[in-house]
Amino acid sequence: MWYHHYHGGWLWGLGWGFTFLLLFPYFLPTIVAVLRRKASSLGIFLLNLFLGWTFIGWVGALIWALSADRRETIIVNNNPPPPPPSSHSYTNVTMRKPGATQQDKIDQLRQLKQLFDEGVLTEDEFIRQKAEILR
Repeated sequence: MWYHHYHGGWLWGLGWGFTFLLLFPYFLPTIVAVLRRKASSLGIFLLNLFLGWTFIGWVGALIWALSADRRETIIVNNNPPPPPPSSHSYTNVTMRKPGATQQDKIDQLRQLKQLFDEGVLTEDEFIRQKAEILR
């Protein structure tokens, strides 16, 4: 009787070991998801539990477990507002020279564009000054 009880315990332990060896690969997608702290671990477990017996279900659960969580990137662009038109001394300056040659006008336009690019002139001032030079 004692031998029979010991023999049964040995088989019982072997049965659980064999079950573990079968369940570990079966639930590998769920284990990976839990270890990676996936937000969708429950969904992966359910897919693995109900459809893991199909190869496609198991592979789908594993891919889901290994995929990266979606993260949103928010870009905040805080450009300072342009200065008010009256905040600098170029507001009412006319760059037009009387009797200017074509090359003088080109040079004036380049200087005007440089002032605009540097933020010294507003767009309205730039357009007004450009029209005055080209007149």
